[in-house]
Amino acid sequence: MNPRQEVKSLKKALRILGYLNQHGDATTSQVAGALGLPRSTANRILETFAVEGYLQKLQHSDYYRLTSSVQQLSSGYQAENLLIEIAAPILAELGNRIGWSVSVLTPRGCDMVVRLTTSFDTSLALDRYAIGLAVPMMHATSGFCYLATCADQERERLLELCRQSSDPLHRLAQNRARVGFLIDLVRSRGYSHLEFQQYREGNIGVPLICDVRPLGGLVMRYIKSAMKGNELQERFVPILQETAAEIIERFRHRTAERARIGFGRATHGAASAQSQKPYTAKIADAGFGAPAG
Repeated sequence: MNPRQEVKSLKKALRILGYLNQHGDATTSQVAGALGLPRSTANRILETFAVEGYLQKLQHSDYYRLTSSVQQLSSGYQAENLLIEIAAPILAELGNRIGWSVSVLTPRGCDMVVRLTTSFDTSLALDRYAIGLAVPMMHATSGFCYLATCADQERERLLELCRQSSDPLHRLAQNRARVGFLIDLVRSRGYSHLEFQQYREGNIGVPLICDVRPLGGLVMRYIKSAMKGNELQERFVPILQETAAEIIERFRHRTAERARIGFGRATHGAASAQSQKPYTAKIADAGFGAPAG
């Protein structure tokens, strides 16, 4: 990054949070001395954090102390990793039961990232996608699951990122009517089904939602020629929905448990799997790359 683009006051503030996290309660003079900051600068930053609730100035003292609100800054990261920990054995069992590759993907910027997959454990996967693979949101079943269930402001922010992207796999975002149609269908009917005409595999997925906030998507990849009639909708959609509900219920229980024993607040409160109804939407575009999730 160009140094001119850096927000120097923000960098100082982050250094102060890091110092207090490592060293505990500290005075303005201690913070300023340890970090080489003017005392006036350190004081303004500490007071700002106190006003915003991230620090508390102890009574009858010059010491500042971190509050539990600081944990909110990492709650999304904690939630994502807890989700994967919980989902791992459930996905392993599901993969063994149905044979097809199943994956959990979570958002990162305008991509969906493969966080967990059984594609290396089944002979039915034509392609195997490694953990950490980033799939453009406009090209991912899980991407439409996420976009359909996130808050309006977040959805528009992500779609704008896709529109500005130079990645050709995001070009669908330019077709606002088409994207809006797909999002509305997923939101109203509960699952997303993408098939790409030039590929032998298709994807079908359901959102992972906790307390009306989406965490990601649960996706099954299958060979299109192996599916007959309404098998996807009648057999596999209910299985995916039941699995998503089980993952979220365990996630809800674990976050509540962690909150009770002092590991921090439950990230999303009580969980609920939203009602999910059959839906299928097919996209065929010869310019798209291989679907992954």
